Amino acid sequence: MQARLTTKPAQQVISAIQGLDLEPVKLRVMDPELGEGWTREYADSIELAYKNYLTMLVKYPDDAEDIMLSKDVDEFWHTHILQTVKYTDDCQNAFGNFLHHSPHVGERTAADFEKRAALAEKTKRLYEREFGDTQRSEMAWAGQAIKADNAAYSSASVQAQNAAYSSATIRAQNAAYSSATIRAENAAYSSAAILAKNAAYSSASIRPQNAAYSSATIRAENAAYSSATIRRENAALSGANQPMFA
Repeated sequence: MQARLTTKPAQQVISAIQGLDLEPVKLRVMDPELGEGWTREYADSIELAYKNYLTMLVKYPDDAEDIMLSKDVDEFWHTHILQTVKYTDDCQNAFGNFLHHSPHVGERTAADFEKRAALAEKTKRLYEREFGDTQRSEMAWAGQAIKADNAAYSSASVQAQNAAYSSATIRAQNAAYSSATIRAENAAYSSAAILAKNAAYSSASIRPQNAAYSSATIRAENAAYSSATIRRENAALSGANQPMFA
């Protein structure tokens, strides 16, 4: 049986999607240095297309992993995901589950291009069913034609939740700003390792509220500023090794 993104009533989820506050995501993509340098008008249009994409995943659950999104909508999604606490909370509030992102990995073969073209046609048909004629469906998709050459090499991934073990590794060797927040409320074991060797600013916040064991190691050999915050509300044991500031 195929996994479903949510068990909530569809209309309830769609209302939650439309109500998402994505202003922090737009501010990031509008930033000319840290983001994409988009105009407010363009960021607003991609926000709408992103919400349309999430809505399509809910309305067509059997086709969710086949529905394509445009490159800029994908970039907007990446930016949302990187705001990890917000993304996790938004997913939980809207879907009751975490929506995973599945990028293409490895060489792109002729078979990949063929599949991508077929999925672009499938996506076009689904959008036309949902939004009407071709022009309106393409505007809903991302303000441009639904074609394989402007579709992202990624898709939604719907997976089972409640894993017993969780591990996160974040490396930002050359990032200007890097921030990681890891929460392990109910994990049996949670471990996070953050490496930011050349980051100008690096910050890690690890919150294992109900974890049995939590361990964090932060290395910032060449960082100008590096900090780690570990909060232990209900943890039995928590340990952190932190280097001195340079």
